[in-house]
Amino acid sequence: MVNNDEITLSEAKKVTAELKASILKLDVLNQEVINNVTQLQDLNSKMKDYTSIISKFEPKNEQEMIKNYSLYLSFLAQKLEDLGKNQELKRIEKIINVADKIANLSVLKLVLIVVITTTALNFMILK
Repeated sequence: MVNNDEITLSEAKKVTAELKASILKLDVLNQEVINNVTQLQDLNSKMKDYTSIISKFEPKNEQEMIKNYSLYLSFLAQKLEDLGKNQELKRIEKIINVADKIANLSVLKLVLIVVITTTALNFMILK
């Protein structure tokens, strides 16, 4: 009588090959997990840096918030004043004004042509 618990050499080789393939797959998956953990640690470190920077801008109380907002508005007002003094912007504004006047004159000429043509046609029809 043959014992069924024994496996042949070819079956053992087949099982060994499958185990090796599974181990290689697990190794690849393990490396991917390690890479993901490393990326998460890097992102976490950056988030801590960003959070510490952002926290510096949070006002401690209402007075500080009002002061900071006032400084910001003052800064914006200064920048607007600087832009108002810019000669290039003044030149562009003059060019736009001239172009606007030319467009208005063109519309006026068109209206006059239509009026004169209509009047002439009416005069010719009535004659």
